[in-house]
Order: sequence, then structure tokens, then C-alpha cells
Amino acid sequence: MKLYFRSLLLVLALYGLVFAVGDAYLARRGAPVWVALAFAVVMIGVQYWLGPYLIGWFLKIRWDDQGTELPARNREFLMKVCGDRGLKMPRIGIIESATPNAFTYGHMPSDAKVVVTTGLLKILTPAESNAVLAHELGHVEHYDFIVMTLAALAPLLLYQLYAFTRSSDKTRPIAAGAYIAYWVSEYIMLMLSRTREYFADLYAARVTGTPDALASALVKIAYGIFQADGELARALEDCTDGEKARLRRERVRVGSLALMGISNLSAGQSLALSGADGTGAAAIMRWDLVNPWARLYELNSTHPLTALRIQALNRESEARHQPVSHPLPEGRQIHWGTFPLEALLWAAPWVCGGAALILWLLRHTISAMGLSPSLAPALVVLTGVTWILSTWLRYYGRFQPATIAKLMEDVEVSEMRPRAVRLEGTIVGFGVPGAYFCADLVLRDSTGMLFVLYKQAIPLARLMFAVTAAANYIGQKVVIEGWFRRGLRPYVEMGYLTGEDGDLHVTSTRFVHYGAALLVMIGGLLWLAVAR
Repeated sequence: MKLYFRSLLLVLALYGLVFAVGDAYLARRGAPVWVALAFAVVMIGVQYWLGPYLIGWFLKIRWDDQGTELPARNREFLMKVCGDRGLKMPRIGIIESATPNAFTYGHMPSDAKVVVTTGLLKILTPAESNAVLAHELGHVEHYDFIVMTLAALAPLLLYQLYAFTRSSDKTRPIAAGAYIAYWVSEYIMLMLSRTREYFADLYAARVTGTPDALASALVKIAYGIFQADGELARALEDCTDGEKARLRRERVRVGSLALMGISNLSAGQSLALSGADGTGAAAIMRWDLVNPWARLYELNSTHPLTALRIQALNRESEARHQPVSHPLPEGRQIHWGTFPLEALLWAAPWVCGGAALILWLLRHTISAMGLSPSLAPALVVLTGVTWILSTWLRYYGRFQPATIAKLMEDVEVSEMRPRAVRLEGTIVGFGVPGAYFCADLVLRDSTGMLFVLYKQAIPLARLMFAVTAAANYIGQKVVIEGWFRRGLRPYVEMGYLTGEDGDLHVTSTRFVHYGAALLVMIGGLLWLAVAR
């Protein structure tokens, strides 16, 4: 872990502490706005210049300068594409890791570096690994290093504009607009990142002439990331202290690869349930294609949902009259259904509670404006009421027998609209790959696998289950009653867990939420009575 903490310290010192201290100094000196903006540009420039060196230092990359480690078919492919496209052959790096992934970095196309893991080369066919390499070359040819650096500059400039104009009455409206634009720009930057991934996918499809090779690779990588991390977690359970230190360093590198690689666990983790050969992938991906919640979750991701990438690649294959290995189901139009109501109940407690807090903080200003002082407590009451309704919707229904395969076909289910189910199967591992202590599990029945989320609102209850009980259930046949939900991954939130010995474990999240919401509502009513 020494390498990790040393790297983390440097990054925090450079991009966090230096920037914060610099900003504080400029503000204390009364620097004009243009100086603050120039300071942000300089810091982004330093990040752009130092970033590649930090990546190479942190990830322990083995450089294949002699051309002996990357398979000959892959190297020949890269040389041909670079020759055809007028690109300089990138420097090839290898990371010894079972986690399948690849990424590229550098300052310019002339000093680009393409890095692959040994796990990726192991699980993919030559055609699939060539497609992944072509995707990385797409980032190089499209100057994505520079594009994303410039994109990162925009939110920083907007934040500086907000920070250095909020203290004056004359410029406060500018500060408010800059702050709103800052948050909007963060999501636009993420959207740009996802767009660059689509462009690189299309580049790979056209360079290789076989879009399906990349689609197949994405499914295997999504499964392989989860599988490799699961094996890492199991290895951590039964090894020497020295070996644990090495494995934990490996897990840190796995997390770094997930941020930079061609795929990450959050964007494609639902496919981890489809099996190594992608069997059942179409049924799992249909939810990503038709449920509006999937698009909402994707807004906060640097990578597109794997299902959407495969859909785009399949269209390219069909345009070329080529077969596809992962055909998607018919009827891929978004089903809006009850989404507006679900989203309203999901957001209402947060919106009402936040508005109540703001009104309380501005209570003197509001009174001076002649507005009712009872508005804040009324919003607190509304917070409690909507919280109760939201909790009722999230835990609605009687437990009904179900199979995992059947649940995977349900495209209407969401975080807010669950299915109350009773599942029987075997616990086969932890639900969070790479974790040493983990409260979440993976359940397998005769039809498939599913994540089991152990959720507790009582402080430390989740940690205690992870430390004292979770590992004991691995390998046991169990009965789980809970609520099947879909987020970026399908899972069942555990309500009751019965082991082979008949021992019953109960979670209390819903009861705690009901109790807390009721207290908030009563508190708001008392406040309202006093205010009147």
C-alpha cells in the first residue's frame, strides 16, 4: 500500500491542497477575477503535463519496447493501422493483472502509450483484442487527451468565477449563474466523455471491419472484470500477510484501471451476471435499453452503458450485412410508464428538505420581505410525508416465489418500483469484488446469478454483518425474501435471509426509514404550531 498512499498524497497535494491554498491566497489579496481564471488555467496545464508521468509511476507498467510481450498478431495489426492512418506507433505497455482492460494516455499522438493487461490478452480472441487496441488508437487519433483536458477546464473556470464574484452585491447574480453553470458543465463533461467512447468504438469498428468483435469483447470484459476481482477477494481471505499486501496493491491498480479503461464495472456490471460467454446478455441488457432510469443513472458515468455501446456496434454490423454475436431483443423503445411518478417521489423528500434548510438559513431575509415564516416548517412536514410515501413505494408488495431468469426479463422494475420476491439458491461469493470484508453477496439458482444487497440503516449493523456473518453463508443454500430492483446492476435487497441451519437474519432499513420520516413529520408539525 506504500505506493498507493505515496501517489495519493502527491495527487492531493498537487490538485487539491495547492489549488485551495492558491485560491485562498488570491482571495485574501483581493485578486481580480481574471487572475483567478488564469490560475485555474495554469493548474490544468500542470495537471496535463504531470498526469502521464504519474500514471506511469503509479501503475507499474512493463514496457514492451523489444516487441516480445504483445502477441505478434496484435503488434502487426497496430503497425498496419498506424501505417494506414499516418500515426506514430504508440509505445506498448503491459500490466500483469487478471482484470481485463486497456487504456491509452499521453500528451499528444506522437507520444501516446497504449496499455493492456495480461487478463485482457488471455480472455479475448486475437480479433477481439485487435478491436480493443483499435478503440484505443481511436482515442489517440481523435486527440482525446487534449479534448478532455480542455473539457475539464470549463467547470474549473466557472467555479472560479463563482468563488470570486459571490462576495459583492453587484456581482452576486453573476456568481449565482456561474454556480448553476458549473454544475451543468460537470454533466456536460461526462456526456462528452461518453461521446468520445462512442467515437472510439466507431473508429474500431471501421478500422477492423468487424464491429461485432468489439461488441463481443465488451461483454467478455464486463464479465471478466467482475470475475477477476471476485477471485482476488477470495485470494485475500486465505493468504499470508506479505501476500495480502501484494494483492491489496493489485486491487488499487484494478480500481485505477476501471477509471481509465475501455470499460468499467459500473457501466457494465450487470453483464457480470450473464456468464463468461455472454449467455443471457440480451435479456439483461434490455432493461438498460428501455427503462428511463438507466439513462438517468448513466448521466453520472464517464462510460456509456455497455448495452448502448453494443446496440451502436450492432447497427454498424447490420449496415455492413454482418452477423452479430449478441443480438438485442425487439422492442427497444423507452417505456416511460410510471417513471414521472417514481422520479417525483424519489426526489421530493430531498427537494423539500433542502428547500426547508435554505429557507431556515435565510429566515431573516424572508421575514424582511414580508413572506410567511411558516413556509419552512410546512416544507419539513412535506418532507416527512413524501419520505413515508417514497418508503412505502420502495418496499411495496408481498413476497412471491420467483426465479432469477424471470426477474431479469422484467423491464418495468426500478429502484423505486421493486418486486417483492422469495428466492431459493446458493450463495456463491461476495457482491463487491475485491473487498476483504463485504456485506453484499451473490446468489445463484438453477436459472442464473443475482447480486444480494445487505442494506441497514442502523449504524455499524452492515459492518458487523460483513465481519461476523457474511462469509459464513458462502456455499450455503439459503432462502432470501426481499425486493428485486434494477440500478446499474440488478440486485435483490435482502429483507430476510434463512440459512441451511434455519437461522433467520432480518434487516430493518424500511422500519428505520418509516420511523425517521414520522419523526421529521411530527417535528415539522410542532414547529408549524409554534411558528403560528
